[in-house]
Amino acid sequence: MNREATLRPLKIFHRSAGAVVIRDGACLVVRHGREWVFPKGHLEQNETPEQAAIREVREETGVEIAIDEWLGVTRYEFADRRHGVRNRKTVDWFVAHPVGGELRLERVFADGGFVPLDEALERLTHDADRDIARRAFGLPTEDEGGA
Repeated sequence: MNREATLRPLKIFHRSAGAVVIRDGACLVVRHGREWVFPKGHLEQNETPEQAAIREVREETGVEIAIDEWLGVTRYEFADRRHGVRNRKTVDWFVAHPVGGELRLERVFADGGFVPLDEALERLTHDADRDIARRAFGLPTEDEGGA
């Protein structure tokens, strides 16, 4: 193996699922560190994306949901420089509505709750999440001419 090949970071692939949970025209967002995001997480063995989205929203927020429809997929990469790893993540997104539970954020989240769409669009850290929010509310995404 040549020196260049040994210096390239290892790539790890992740599959996750999450949901834009809508209640009375507001959507559920959470803050992890400095980032505002939608609840999401890794698929467990033999779990469908729908099952993962339902489980992750419940674990992260205490809110029980029912899936309404699939919204699409986002893909992104991030580095774990400490371990020399490049992570590639694919996230299946769903629009959902609450059917029970009560808002009780997991300890890793500093803040969160149901906020109006315009406020969510301001808070969300990533463009891809803003596009998923617009799609969930039936609005055009930035690529489709939305603001």
